[in-house]
Amino acid sequence: MPVRHLLLVGAGHASIEVLRSFALAPVAGLRLTVLTPSPALRYSGMLPGIVAGHTDPAAGTIDTAGLARAAGAALCVDRASFVDAGRRRVFRDGGDPVDYDLLVLDVGAPPATPDAPQALPVRPADELLARLAPLDEAAARPAPFRIAVVGGGAAGVELVFALETRLRARRAEAGADPATLSFVLLPGPFGLLPTLPAGVARQVRALFAARGIEVGPSGLAGAPKDGAIPLDDGSRIEADVSLWASGAAAPSWLRGGGLATDAKGFVAVAPTLRSISHENVFAAGDIAGFGGMKVPKSGLYAVRQGPVLAENLRRHVDGRPLRPFRPQRAALYLLATGPDHAIGTRNGIVFSGAWVRRWKDRIDRRFIARFSTP
Repeated sequence: MPVRHLLLVGAGHASIEVLRSFALAPVAGLRLTVLTPSPALRYSGMLPGIVAGHTDPAAGTIDTAGLARAAGAALCVDRASFVDAGRRRVFRDGGDPVDYDLLVLDVGAPPATPDAPQALPVRPADELLARLAPLDEAAARPAPFRIAVVGGGAAGVELVFALETRLRARRAEAGADPATLSFVLLPGPFGLLPTLPAGVARQVRALFAARGIEVGPSGLAGAPKDGAIPLDDGSRIEADVSLWASGAAAPSWLRGGGLATDAKGFVAVAPTLRSISHENVFAAGDIAGFGGMKVPKSGLYAVRQGPVLAENLRRHVDGRPLRPFRPQRAALYLLATGPDHAIGTRNGIVFSGAWVRRWKDRIDRRFIARFSTP
């Protein structure tokens, strides 16, 4: 049997399920390579706790390198820079291009961030965590310091809660005046948590008020300049640091390689997660564009795509019909709002409290454990 080469570009929430699945049940005649910039994956569900400082970073990390070894895959720690779909080749930053017979793209998508040095994207997660030390130092100084988080979705809300918890603690440890440390969330043109029930946003606003977090006006934020962020209504929001958690932007290296993309530049896929232009290419997670099928760009949905992706890769190799990914209709959302509090919603019902935070933590740790010993 001829050996075919499966190349996984990115080791996101869906691709790690492929590695786990293939470790448990290898596919004969298939050679695997993982091309990813990091040998470990920071699980997005536990990132707010890590930022806040009450979750051990190791507890929220999945060992991609270990999964690759278990699956018999070669690990190439590097970034993709271009996909030549016609020649079946992926170029990378630090070495020779990698040829493939079968390709999976699961690299996530960075926030739609203005081209300005003061606008700091919150993804990739490792870059966000690297920025915490300078923020800690700034928060510990007695001078006034103002942090803005741009983006009114779940990621922005959880991040501003986590930063407020972390940085107020740093300021208290330094003996500086906590009143001179301030936070503002800029929700964007669609407002605060527009895709969730209104009761979630009401509870979040109440918690913001109790913890001294300001909610700025709804509007499109522009590139920060001279210590302020301009909004499309002509107003300006002062901020010493701005972190961007707004929307998602397709990687520029997807352009020009022959793959069909949607209007925003994401890989256009059928419900089976297969490219609509190349039958040997699959995409999952934030980088995938599903056309008329509304699939939020969220780790919650990327995780659910993992088993479908693994199964369809097997079916593709065997020449069997592929199965479609069907997004869950009643997704459970759990927002971390502090070390001992979270807000949840499902089927329009909103609930909150310390028990929700403990529940969320159990779910997250159970997910991490799934990938520890495939």
